[in-house]
Amino acid sequence: MADNIQALYDLLQQVRPLHRRVVRSVGDHLDGTGIGVGERAVLALLVESGPLSVPAIGRALFLPRQNIQKWVDGLRVADLVERRANPAHRRSYLIAATEEGRGLFAGIRKREDAAIAGLAARLSSSEVEAARAVLAACLEHFSPFEDDPDHPRPLA
Repeated sequence: MADNIQALYDLLQQVRPLHRRVVRSVGDHLDGTGIGVGERAVLALLVESGPLSVPAIGRALFLPRQNIQKWVDGLRVADLVERRANPAHRRSYLIAATEEGRGLFAGIRKREDAAIAGLAARLSSSEVEAARAVLAACLEHFSPFEDDPDHPRPLA
């Protein structure tokens, strides 16, 4: 039991540097696309999930609505997303990826998939599944500590 606790602690200590490196890698693969990492996250969510309101995007990405609005505005200027009427809420539009946005994201994913192909070749499908299960368990275990993205708790 104590060995497992230490192993999980050590694993969790790798999350922050891993996240920083992945963000930098994602940023490198955006060169020439005209969008940044935040806009890429919004575009990915809209391509993969369909139209969402700005508050729903914020909840899905665990980020404040103000950040999401800024990125949506940039994506709209670039004609990568569009506003649509929201039948559930008259004043809150749905944001949807345009055909151009879907095409750009497909190209980005091709670059990213090529970049992680070497890593994928090093790992068996059972190793990847085990890692996915551990990360899912960690997310579930620590879910009570999730903030409302628009009303974060102060750090101690």
